[in-house]
Amino acid sequence: MSSTFKRLAVLSLSAGLAAAALAAAPAASARTAPKPSARAAADGPPATLDLSDCPDVLPVGADPANWYCNVLVTSGGSMKIGKIDQQITAPMRITMLAGYDPKTGAEISKFVKMRSAAMSVAGGALGIPGTESVPLFALKVKPQYAGKIDLDIPNRKTRLALKLKLVNQLLGDTCYVGSNAAPITLDLDLKEITGALGPDGTFWVKINSTDDTFAVPKTNGCGFAAPIADLRGGLPSASGANHAQLISYFGGKGYSEMYPKMAVRRK
Repeated sequence: MSSTFKRLAVLSLSAGLAAAALAAAPAASARTAPKPSARAAADGPPATLDLSDCPDVLPVGADPANWYCNVLVTSGGSMKIGKIDQQITAPMRITMLAGYDPKTGAEISKFVKMRSAAMSVAGGALGIPGTESVPLFALKVKPQYAGKIDLDIPNRKTRLALKLKLVNQLLGDTCYVGSNAAPITLDLDLKEITGALGPDGTFWVKINSTDDTFAVPKTNGCGFAAPIADLRGGLPSASGANHAQLISYFGGKGYSEMYPKMAVRRK
C-alpha cells in the first residue's frame, strides 16, 4: 500500500475498505477501460481528480509527508426542502486539508473551498411546470458552504452546514435559505461506502448518504419577495419534513506526491 493511501486510511477511511480497494486498483488500472456511456459517466466517479484549490503552502512546522489535500465531490442524488424536490444536476466540490498538528500531533482537518453551480428548479419561482425557462419566473438554487464540515468516514457520519442562494431576477442578489449564523445543517448517515476507480485511474471512495432530520429556515435577504419565496418553498420546514440523499466521491493526494520538493516550513 502506498504512503498516500496509508495516510488516507488513517485520516479518513477504515483500513479494511482502503486495503480492499487498493488491492483491486492495480489490476483495474492495467486494463483499458471501455468508453463509458452518458448514463455511466453521470453516475460514475469524476473524470479527473481536481486538486486546483489545494494551497501550495502548509502551516509552519507541517511535514509534507503527513499532509493531504482531499476533495469531496457530490455529483448525484436529491434534496427535498419543504415543497421543493431538487435533483443534484451540477457537482459540488469541497476541498479540504488533512494532516497532523505540528505542535500537538493531533489529527486536524481544514476547510479550503467549496465550488458549486446554480441548478435550475423545476416549476420555477411559482411552481408551475414549464415556467423554469421563462426569464422572470426562472428559479435556480446554488449551494454554498456555511461554516462547518466534519467528514468522519470511519464512523459513517458527516455533518455539513449549507446555505442556498436563490437566483431569480426579482429576488435580488442577497436572497438565501439559511445563513452562516443559521445554516441548513445536514447530519448525514453514510449508508454505503465502496471503492471506485475513475477514468484517469484515480481511486475514489464512493459514498451514498442520507438525512431525514434536518430543518430548513425561512428565507433571508429576499426583500419584498420574501413571503412569495417562503410560500413557494414551504418554508420554514421542520425536521422530518425534509430529505437528503446524496451520492459523493472522496479522493485526494499527499503533499509529498503533489510537491516532491516541498520542505517543512520553519517560519
